[in-house]
Amino acid sequence: MDFQRLDPNSLDVILDRTMESINSSKSKLFEIGELSHDECQKVNNQLQLLKEELETVHRLRQERLQMDRVARAELVKISKNFQDYKEPEIRNAYEKASEAQIKLSVSMEKETRLKDQISDLEQRISSLQNTSDKAESFMSQISTVLSYLGGELRQYGEVIEDARRKQEYGLKIIEAQEEERKRLSREIHDGPAQVLANVLLRSQLIERIYEKKGKDEAFKEIKDMKSLIEDALKEVRRLIYDLRPMALDDLGLVPTLLKYLNKVDDRSEATIYFDYDEGIQRLHVRLEAAIFRLVQEAVQNALKHAEATEISVDLKLDGDKIVVTIQDNGIGFDVNVRKDQSFGLIGMKERVGLLNGTIQVQSTPNKGTYILIRIPIHEQEGV
Repeated sequence: MDFQRLDPNSLDVILDRTMESINSSKSKLFEIGELSHDECQKVNNQLQLLKEELETVHRLRQERLQMDRVARAELVKISKNFQDYKEPEIRNAYEKASEAQIKLSVSMEKETRLKDQISDLEQRISSLQNTSDKAESFMSQISTVLSYLGGELRQYGEVIEDARRKQEYGLKIIEAQEEERKRLSREIHDGPAQVLANVLLRSQLIERIYEKKGKDEAFKEIKDMKSLIEDALKEVRRLIYDLRPMALDDLGLVPTLLKYLNKVDDRSEATIYFDYDEGIQRLHVRLEAAIFRLVQEAVQNALKHAEATEISVDLKLDGDKIVVTIQDNGIGFDVNVRKDQSFGLIGMKERVGLLNGTIQVQSTPNKGTYILIRIPIHEQEGV
Protein backbone atom coordinates (compact mmCIF):
# COMPACT_ATOMS: atom_id res chain seq x y z
CA MET A 1 0.00 0.00 0.00
CA ASP A 2 1.22 3.53 -0.86
CA PHE A 3 0.86 5.37 2.47
CA GLN A 4 1.65 8.73 0.84
CA ARG A 5 -1.63 8.65 -1.14
CA LEU A 6 -3.83 8.19 1.89
CA ASP A 7 -6.29 11.04 2.48
CA PRO A 8 -5.99 11.99 6.18
CA ASN A 9 -9.63 13.07 6.40
CA SER A 10 -10.87 9.82 4.84
CA LEU A 11 -8.61 7.86 7.15
CA ASP A 12 -10.06 9.67 10.18
CA VAL A 13 -13.63 8.95 9.01
CA ILE A 14 -12.81 5.27 8.54
CA LEU A 15 -11.13 5.10 11.92
CA ASP A 16 -13.99 6.91 13.68
CA ARG A 17 -16.60 4.59 12.19
CA THR A 18 -14.52 1.51 12.96
CA MET A 19 -13.88 2.61 16.54
CA GLU A 20 -17.56 3.48 17.02
CA SER A 21 -18.57 -0.01 15.92
CA ILE A 22 -15.90 -1.66 18.10
CA ASN A 23 -16.84 0.50 21.10
CA SER A 24 -20.46 -0.58 20.68
CA SER A 25 -19.39 -4.22 20.73
CA LYS A 26 -17.18 -3.57 23.73
CA SER A 27 -20.10 -1.98 25.62
CA LYS A 28 -22.28 -5.01 24.91
CA LEU A 29 -19.52 -7.34 26.07
CA PHE A 30 -19.14 -5.28 29.22
CA GLU A 31 -22.87 -5.54 29.90
CA ILE A 32 -22.71 -9.31 29.37
CA GLY A 33 -19.77 -9.58 31.75
CA GLU A 34 -21.46 -7.44 34.42
CA LEU A 35 -24.75 -9.32 34.13
CA SER A 36 -22.90 -12.63 34.37
CA HIS A 37 -21.00 -11.42 37.42
CA ASP A 38 -24.14 -10.13 39.17
CA GLU A 39 -26.06 -13.29 38.35
CA CYS A 40 -23.14 -15.39 39.58
CA GLN A 41 -23.25 -13.52 42.90
CA LYS A 42 -26.99 -14.10 43.26
CA VAL A 43 -26.62 -17.80 42.46
CA ASN A 44 -23.76 -18.04 44.96
CA ASN A 45 -26.05 -16.64 47.65
CA GLN A 46 -28.74 -19.15 46.74
CA LEU A 47 -26.15 -21.94 46.79
CA GLN A 48 -25.01 -20.97 50.29
CA LEU A 49 -28.58 -21.05 51.57
CA LEU A 50 -29.25 -24.43 49.96
CA LYS A 51 -26.08 -25.90 51.46
CA GLU A 52 -27.17 -24.75 54.92
CA GLU A 53 -30.62 -26.24 54.35
CA LEU A 54 -29.02 -29.49 53.13
CA GLU A 55 -26.94 -29.67 56.31
CA THR A 56 -30.10 -29.30 58.42
CA VAL A 57 -32.00 -31.91 56.37
CA HIS A 58 -29.03 -34.29 56.58
CA ARG A 59 -29.00 -34.09 60.37
CA LEU A 60 -32.78 -34.64 60.45
CA ARG A 61 -32.42 -37.68 58.15
CA GLN A 62 -29.82 -39.17 60.49
CA GLU A 63 -32.17 -38.71 63.43
CA ARG A 64 -35.08 -40.29 61.53
CA LEU A 65 -32.85 -43.12 60.35
CA GLN A 66 -32.09 -43.91 63.98
CA MET A 67 -35.81 -43.77 64.83
CA ASP A 68 -36.55 -46.14 61.94
CA ARG A 69 -33.92 -48.59 63.19
CA VAL A 70 -35.41 -48.51 66.69
CA ALA A 71 -38.94 -49.08 65.33
CA ARG A 72 -37.76 -51.96 63.12
CA ALA A 73 -35.94 -53.55 66.07
CA GLU A 74 -39.14 -53.35 68.13
CA LEU A 75 -41.08 -55.09 65.34
CA VAL A 76 -38.48 -57.86 65.18
CA LYS A 77 -38.75 -58.29 68.94
CA ILE A 78 -42.56 -58.51 68.75
CA SER A 79 -42.50 -61.00 65.87
CA LYS A 80 -40.25 -63.31 67.87
CA ASN A 81 -42.45 -63.11 70.97
CA PHE A 82 -45.80 -62.46 69.37
CA GLN A 83 -47.78 -64.29 72.06
CA ASP A 84 -46.37 -62.04 74.81
CA TYR A 85 -47.90 -58.82 73.38
CA LYS A 86 -51.45 -57.57 73.32
CA GLU A 87 -53.14 -56.40 70.13
CA PRO A 88 -52.97 -52.63 70.99
CA GLU A 89 -49.23 -52.95 71.65
CA ILE A 90 -48.66 -54.72 68.36
CA ARG A 91 -50.76 -52.19 66.42
CA ASN A 92 -48.96 -49.27 68.09
CA ALA A 93 -45.55 -50.76 67.21
CA TYR A 94 -46.54 -51.19 63.54
CA GLU A 95 -47.91 -47.64 63.38
CA LYS A 96 -44.69 -46.24 64.85
CA ALA A 97 -42.59 -48.22 62.39
CA SER A 98 -44.74 -47.06 59.47
CA GLU A 99 -44.57 -43.43 60.60
CA ALA A 100 -40.78 -43.63 61.06
CA GLN A 101 -40.38 -45.13 57.59
CA ILE A 102 -42.53 -42.42 55.99
CA LYS A 103 -40.63 -39.61 57.71
CA LEU A 104 -37.32 -41.17 56.70
CA SER A 105 -38.47 -41.46 53.07
CA VAL A 106 -39.55 -37.79 53.07
CA SER A 107 -36.19 -36.69 54.48
CA MET A 108 -34.25 -38.79 51.97
CA GLU A 109 -36.32 -37.46 49.08
CA LYS A 110 -35.78 -33.87 50.23
CA GLU A 111 -32.05 -34.44 50.67
CA THR A 112 -31.80 -35.88 47.16
CA ARG A 113 -33.76 -32.96 45.72
CA LEU A 114 -31.50 -30.42 47.50
CA LYS A 115 -28.36 -32.17 46.21
CA ASP A 116 -29.72 -32.00 42.66
CA GLN A 117 -30.51 -28.30 43.08
CA ILE A 118 -27.02 -27.64 44.45
CA SER A 119 -25.45 -29.52 41.54
CA ASP A 120 -27.53 -27.47 39.07
CA LEU A 121 -26.51 -24.21 40.74
CA GLU A 122 -22.82 -25.18 40.75
CA GLN A 123 -23.00 -25.94 37.03
CA ARG A 124 -24.75 -22.63 36.47
CA ILE A 125 -22.06 -20.76 38.42
CA SER A 126 -19.36 -22.46 36.34
CA SER A 127 -21.14 -21.46 33.13
CA LEU A 128 -21.62 -17.86 34.30
CA GLN A 129 -17.98 -17.60 35.36
CA ASN A 130 -16.88 -18.96 31.99
CA THR A 131 -19.04 -16.36 30.23
CA SER A 132 -17.63 -13.58 32.41
CA ASP A 133 -14.02 -14.69 31.77
CA LYS A 134 -14.58 -14.84 28.02
CA ALA A 135 -16.16 -11.38 28.03
CA GLU A 136 -13.17 -10.02 29.97
CA SER A 137 -10.74 -11.64 27.53
CA PHE A 138 -12.57 -10.26 24.52
CA MET A 139 -12.72 -6.77 26.05
CA SER A 140 -8.98 -6.86 26.66
CA GLN A 141 -8.38 -7.73 23.02
CA ILE A 142 -10.80 -5.04 21.87
CA SER A 143 -9.07 -2.46 24.11
CA THR A 144 -5.77 -3.33 22.46
CA VAL A 145 -7.31 -2.78 19.04
CA LEU A 146 -8.96 0.49 20.10
CA SER A 147 -5.73 1.82 21.57
CA TYR A 148 -3.95 0.99 18.35
CA LEU A 149 -6.65 2.53 16.15
CA GLY A 150 -6.88 5.66 18.29
CA GLY A 151 -3.13 6.17 18.52
CA GLU A 152 -0.69 4.73 16.03
CA LEU A 153 -2.94 4.78 12.94
CA ARG A 154 -3.77 8.48 13.38
CA GLN A 155 -0.21 9.28 12.45
CA TYR A 156 0.01 9.96 8.71
CA GLY A 157 1.79 12.02 6.06
CA GLU A 158 5.43 12.80 6.74
CA VAL A 159 5.46 10.74 10.00
CA ILE A 160 4.05 7.55 8.46
CA GLU A 161 7.48 6.08 7.88
CA ASP A 162 8.54 6.75 11.44
CA ALA A 163 5.26 5.22 12.68
CA ARG A 164 5.94 2.10 10.63
CA ARG A 165 9.42 1.70 12.12
CA LYS A 166 8.03 2.07 15.65
CA GLN A 167 4.98 -0.10 15.04
CA GLU A 168 6.31 -3.13 16.84
CA TYR A 169 7.39 -1.08 19.85
CA GLY A 170 4.09 0.79 19.90
CA LEU A 171 2.12 -2.44 19.90
CA LYS A 172 4.22 -3.82 22.72
CA ILE A 173 3.53 -0.68 24.76
CA ILE A 174 -0.20 -1.08 24.19
CA GLU A 175 -0.05 -4.75 25.10
CA ALA A 176 1.96 -3.92 28.21
CA GLN A 177 -0.61 -1.29 29.20
CA GLU A 178 -3.45 -3.75 28.70
CA GLU A 179 -1.59 -6.44 30.61
CA GLU A 180 -1.01 -3.98 33.45
CA ARG A 181 -4.69 -3.02 33.46
CA LYS A 182 -5.63 -6.68 33.33
CA ARG A 183 -3.23 -7.43 36.18
CA LEU A 184 -4.65 -4.56 38.22
CA SER A 185 -8.21 -5.66 37.42
CA ARG A 186 -7.33 -9.24 38.38
CA GLU A 187 -5.68 -8.12 41.63
CA ILE A 188 -8.69 -5.99 42.54
CA HIS A 189 -11.06 -8.83 41.59
CA ASP A 190 -9.08 -11.52 43.42
CA GLY A 191 -8.20 -9.28 46.39
CA PRO A 192 -10.44 -6.45 47.65
CA ALA A 193 -13.43 -7.38 45.48
CA GLN A 194 -13.46 -10.97 46.70
CA VAL A 195 -13.03 -9.85 50.30
CA LEU A 196 -15.88 -7.35 50.02
CA ALA A 197 -18.10 -9.97 48.36
CA ASN A 198 -17.28 -12.34 51.20
CA VAL A 199 -18.05 -9.62 53.75
CA LEU A 200 -21.37 -8.93 52.03
CA LEU A 201 -22.29 -12.59 52.03
CA ARG A 202 -21.27 -13.10 55.65
CA SER A 203 -23.08 -9.96 56.73
CA GLN A 204 -26.27 -11.48 55.33
CA LEU A 205 -25.71 -14.56 57.47
CA ILE A 206 -25.04 -12.75 60.77
CA GLU A 207 -28.71 -12.55 61.69
CA ARG A 208 -29.12 -16.26 61.08
CA ILE A 209 -25.98 -17.03 63.10
CA TYR A 210 -27.32 -14.87 65.94
CA GLU A 211 -30.63 -16.75 65.93
CA LYS A 212 -29.10 -20.23 65.70
CA LYS A 213 -25.82 -19.96 67.60
CA GLY A 214 -26.19 -16.93 69.85
CA LYS A 215 -24.60 -13.51 70.10
CA ASP A 216 -21.09 -14.78 70.91
CA GLU A 217 -20.82 -16.53 67.55
CA ALA A 218 -22.36 -13.51 65.85
CA PHE A 219 -19.79 -11.16 67.43
CA LYS A 220 -17.03 -13.57 66.40
CA GLU A 221 -18.30 -13.39 62.82
CA ILE A 222 -18.31 -9.57 62.98
CA LYS A 223 -14.73 -9.61 64.28
CA ASP A 224 -13.67 -11.85 61.40
CA MET A 225 -15.38 -9.50 58.96
CA LYS A 226 -13.48 -6.55 60.44
CA SER A 227 -10.20 -8.38 59.90
CA LEU A 228 -11.16 -9.07 56.28
CA ILE A 229 -11.98 -5.39 55.69
CA GLU A 230 -8.62 -4.33 57.18
CA ASP A 231 -6.82 -6.73 54.84
CA ALA A 232 -8.75 -5.35 51.86
CA LEU A 233 -7.79 -1.79 52.85
CA LYS A 234 -4.11 -2.76 53.01
CA GLU A 235 -4.35 -4.35 49.57
CA VAL A 236 -6.01 -1.25 48.09
CA ARG A 237 -3.28 0.97 49.54
CA ARG A 238 -0.62 -1.31 48.03
CA LEU A 239 -2.29 -1.11 44.61
CA ILE A 240 -2.43 2.70 44.87
CA TYR A 241 1.28 2.81 45.74
CA ASP A 242 2.13 0.60 42.74
CA LEU A 243 0.26 2.98 40.42
CA ARG A 244 2.00 6.09 41.75
CA PRO A 245 3.74 6.59 45.09
CA MET A 246 2.01 9.52 46.83
CA ALA A 247 5.26 10.29 48.61
CA LEU A 248 6.69 11.44 45.28
CA ASP A 249 4.35 14.44 45.26
CA ASP A 250 4.59 15.11 49.00
CA LEU A 251 8.25 14.48 49.81
CA GLY A 252 10.13 14.52 46.52
CA LEU A 253 12.41 12.20 44.61
CA VAL A 254 15.13 11.32 47.15
CA PRO A 255 12.86 10.34 50.10
CA THR A 256 10.59 8.36 47.76
CA LEU A 257 13.50 6.48 46.21
CA LEU A 258 14.92 5.82 49.69
CA LYS A 259 11.59 4.38 50.85
CA TYR A 260 11.15 2.29 47.69
CA LEU A 261 14.69 0.88 47.70
CA ASN A 262 14.48 0.05 51.41
CA LYS A 263 11.26 -1.83 50.75
CA VAL A 264 12.86 -3.75 47.85
CA ASP A 265 15.84 -4.53 50.09
CA ASP A 266 13.53 -5.92 52.77
CA ARG A 267 11.38 -7.99 50.42
CA SER A 268 14.06 -9.44 48.14
CA GLU A 269 17.19 -11.48 48.70
CA ALA A 270 19.33 -8.78 47.09
CA THR A 271 21.19 -6.04 48.97
CA ILE A 272 20.38 -2.53 47.73
CA TYR A 273 22.80 0.40 48.12
CA PHE A 274 21.64 3.99 47.59
CA ASP A 275 23.91 7.03 47.48
CA TYR A 276 22.84 10.59 46.63
CA ASP A 277 23.98 14.20 46.79
CA GLU A 278 22.67 16.01 49.85
CA GLY A 279 22.20 19.12 47.75
CA ILE A 280 19.51 17.67 45.50
CA GLN A 281 16.38 19.82 45.85
CA ARG A 282 12.87 19.34 44.53
CA LEU A 283 12.84 18.88 40.75
CA HIS A 284 10.12 19.35 38.18
CA VAL A 285 7.30 16.85 38.78
CA ARG A 286 7.78 15.35 35.33
CA LEU A 287 11.49 14.82 35.92
CA GLU A 288 11.00 13.32 39.39
CA ALA A 289 8.38 10.87 38.10
CA ALA A 290 10.58 9.88 35.14
CA ILE A 291 13.68 9.26 37.28
CA PHE A 292 11.69 7.23 39.79
CA ARG A 293 10.27 5.02 37.01
CA LEU A 294 13.71 4.63 35.41
CA VAL A 295 15.25 3.48 38.69
CA GLN A 296 12.25 1.24 39.37
CA GLU A 297 12.52 -0.40 35.95
CA ALA A 298 16.28 -0.91 36.22
CA VAL A 299 16.06 -2.41 39.72
CA GLN A 300 13.21 -4.73 38.74
CA ASN A 301 15.13 -5.88 35.65
CA ALA A 302 18.18 -6.59 37.82
CA LEU A 303 16.09 -8.67 40.23
CA LYS A 304 13.88 -10.46 37.72
CA HIS A 305 16.17 -11.07 34.75
CA ALA A 306 19.75 -10.56 35.98
CA GLU A 307 19.29 -12.50 39.25
CA ALA A 308 21.44 -9.87 40.98
CA THR A 309 22.35 -10.13 44.66
CA GLU A 310 23.78 -6.59 44.90
CA ILE A 311 22.37 -3.46 43.29
CA SER A 312 23.82 0.05 43.62
CA VAL A 313 21.85 3.19 42.80
CA ASP A 314 23.59 6.60 42.70
CA LEU A 315 21.91 9.98 42.25
CA LYS A 316 24.27 12.92 41.61
CA LEU A 317 24.27 16.48 40.35
CA ASP A 318 26.67 17.42 37.54
CA GLY A 319 26.26 21.07 36.68
CA ASP A 320 22.84 21.51 35.09
CA LYS A 321 22.31 17.79 34.74
CA ILE A 322 21.17 15.07 37.08
CA VAL A 323 23.10 11.83 36.76
CA VAL A 324 21.66 8.44 37.68
CA THR A 325 23.67 5.21 37.72
CA ILE A 326 22.36 1.73 38.40
CA GLN A 327 24.82 -1.13 38.68
CA ASP A 328 24.28 -4.80 39.52
CA ASN A 329 26.33 -7.98 39.85
CA GLY A 330 23.85 -10.11 37.90
CA ILE A 331 24.31 -12.48 34.98
CA GLY A 332 24.50 -9.64 32.45
CA PHE A 333 23.69 -9.94 28.75
CA ASP A 334 25.00 -9.20 25.28
CA VAL A 335 23.85 -5.67 24.43
CA ASN A 336 24.02 -6.49 20.71
CA VAL A 337 21.53 -9.35 20.98
CA ARG A 338 17.87 -8.39 21.21
CA LYS A 339 15.71 -10.44 23.56
CA ASP A 340 12.17 -10.23 24.90
CA GLN A 341 13.55 -8.83 28.16
CA SER A 342 15.04 -5.87 26.24
CA PHE A 343 11.56 -4.37 25.94
CA GLY A 344 11.99 -2.75 29.37
CA LEU A 345 15.33 -1.29 28.25
CA ILE A 346 13.75 0.10 25.09
CA GLY A 347 11.11 1.79 27.21
CA MET A 348 13.82 3.35 29.40
CA LYS A 349 15.60 4.71 26.30
CA GLU A 350 12.36 6.19 24.98
CA ARG A 351 11.60 7.84 28.34
CA VAL A 352 15.10 9.35 28.58
CA GLY A 353 14.86 10.53 24.96
CA LEU A 354 11.61 12.39 25.71
CA LEU A 355 13.51 14.31 28.42
CA ASN A 356 16.38 15.17 26.02
CA GLY A 357 18.70 13.04 28.09
CA THR A 358 21.17 10.28 27.30
CA ILE A 359 21.45 6.69 28.47
CA GLN A 360 24.38 4.30 28.21
CA VAL A 361 24.10 0.59 28.91
CA GLN A 362 27.18 -1.53 29.48
CA SER A 363 26.81 -5.26 30.09
CA THR A 364 28.68 -8.48 29.52
CA PRO A 365 27.43 -12.02 30.19
CA ASN A 366 28.30 -13.10 33.75
CA LYS A 367 29.77 -9.67 34.58
CA GLY A 368 26.73 -7.61 35.56
CA THR A 369 25.17 -4.48 34.08
CA TYR A 370 25.97 -0.76 34.37
CA ILE A 371 23.46 1.93 33.33
CA LEU A 372 24.36 5.63 33.15
CA ILE A 373 21.60 8.21 32.66
CA ARG A 374 22.16 11.97 32.24
CA ILE A 375 19.17 14.31 32.03
CA PRO A 376 19.25 18.16 31.80
CA ILE A 377 17.39 19.76 34.71
CA HIS A 378 16.47 23.19 33.44
CA GLU A 379 14.98 21.94 30.17
CA GLN A 380 12.19 20.37 32.19
CA GLU A 381 11.14 23.64 33.82
CA GLY A 382 7.94 25.12 32.52
CA VAL A 383 6.96 21.83 30.86
